[in-house]
Amino acid sequence: MKTILVKALCLITLGLLFNVFFWNEKLGVNLLLFSILLISVLMYFYQESIKTVSVKISIAFTVLSAIMVVWHNSLTSKLAFITSFMIMTGLLHEYRYRTTYNAFAAYIVNFFQVMPNYFSGTQAWLIQSKVAHTQVGRSLAQLRFSFVPLLFFGIFFAIFKTANPIFSDLTDTLFRSFYTLLESLFTNFSVPWFTFFLSGFYLLGSILYYKPFDTLLQHESTQHNWVIRYRQIIKNKPLPNFKTLALKNEYTTALILVISVNALLFVENCTDIYWLWFNFNAKAIADFSVLLHEGANMLILSILLSMGILLFYFRKNLNFYTKNTLLKQAAYLWIIQNGILGLSVLLRCYYYFQEHGLAYKRIGVVIFLILTYVGLYTLYQKISQKKSFFYLLRINSWAAYAMFILLTLINWDVLIVSYNLKHPKLQTGIDLEYQLARSDKALPILVKNRAKIQDLLSTGKILDSKRNQISMNEYLYYRIEKFKKEYPRYSWLSWNYADYQAYQYFNSRN
Repeated sequence: MKTILVKALCLITLGLLFNVFFWNEKLGVNLLLFSILLISVLMYFYQESIKTVSVKISIAFTVLSAIMVVWHNSLTSKLAFITSFMIMTGLLHEYRYRTTYNAFAAYIVNFFQVMPNYFSGTQAWLIQSKVAHTQVGRSLAQLRFSFVPLLFFGIFFAIFKTANPIFSDLTDTLFRSFYTLLESLFTNFSVPWFTFFLSGFYLLGSILYYKPFDTLLQHESTQHNWVIRYRQIIKNKPLPNFKTLALKNEYTTALILVISVNALLFVENCTDIYWLWFNFNAKAIADFSVLLHEGANMLILSILLSMGILLFYFRKNLNFYTKNTLLKQAAYLWIIQNGILGLSVLLRCYYYFQEHGLAYKRIGVVIFLILTYVGLYTLYQKISQKKSFFYLLRINSWAAYAMFILLTLINWDVLIVSYNLKHPKLQTGIDLEYQLARSDKALPILVKNRAKIQDLLSTGKILDSKRNQISMNEYLYYRIEKFKKEYPRYSWLSWNYADYQAYQYFNSRN
């Protein structure tokens, strides 16, 4: 009972602080302070969970992403924090999860069970406390049964009021005095604030209260890191030879496929090495975007398809086939060749950056390729050590999680605009509208390089917030003035270093 009361008090306190910290504020110092406070509360209630390495890592990742929100205040850092906090909460609720995606899914399921969790927590408190044996306690215990009837009463009341004018006039007359009272109470009532207030309590409830979801945990508990060999045992009878024959046929099919595609991939890699690595000429390419978008996408698809084929053939008993040495060697060669193919894709990205600059989708291709290399390594581990598909999912999900957190260490908007404006090849063909669409943190860089792009600023057109065409020069001035007016409106709770630095830059110019 003590734990239930303490958790309820924490919910109320944190709910009020959530409203103070975040209402009409931006994410900044408030996020770091509140997350540290909330993590401390969770560590108190889930002391057994914090002993595990996975939970410690997720807590460290969450705090790091919150610090990066204060430092860079980028969209990447905010998304990484939200994702990391959900994974961390799922692991704190149930530390036996070994994968990040199951911990994430468990939290999502728990999020939609907040109301049942509230009711079950209240019911447990009523049962364990002396209040349950009083008339007030019995009334509170029965109150939950009125929820559904009251809900449908309201629905039918609205239907009849809309469908029947006489019924509507009658109810208006009967409840006019009640409406007057409500109007006097809620004259200054803010629906957005009240919605935000309730949303905060709902969100915190999904974090503090946990109802076990056995389906996910039971499914994961049956998964192993190694492939299990399946044997057919029939008492006092010889094993049928068609099983061995089927395995031999599967081995032959796999060997022909892997060797033939290896040969095809060898030709592709030789072509890329000669043309792309050592004899590249950008002027000879009619449509440079095809080189990156269509070409890179198809090559990445080739890598993923190759990984899928190897996973299919090394899923079960083919791992234990005594004569599979040649197939394994061909598979290793295929993995190495896919690694070389990945380098060719990286070179395509590099050449495209040189000609057209940085952009989020182009950087995303590079990030995806890095994760693909992790996948290729774990695929090698799977084949050589007879690891399971679950092993690949577990390791690669943690790798993706770690990569997402590492991305928060870079202020991407500032990097993109700085590179694109300072790179000598991009001065004539820069996508200026894309640069102007970056966050406020990049505004000082645009101003510093204004002389270089003055002609483009004066002649280019852009749609403003009201969908009117204005010059890019006017739009840049509008963005700066808007930022300078909005920044002082926020309190210290919204402080972040990136916006502070930009504001100080414009103040010094004045």
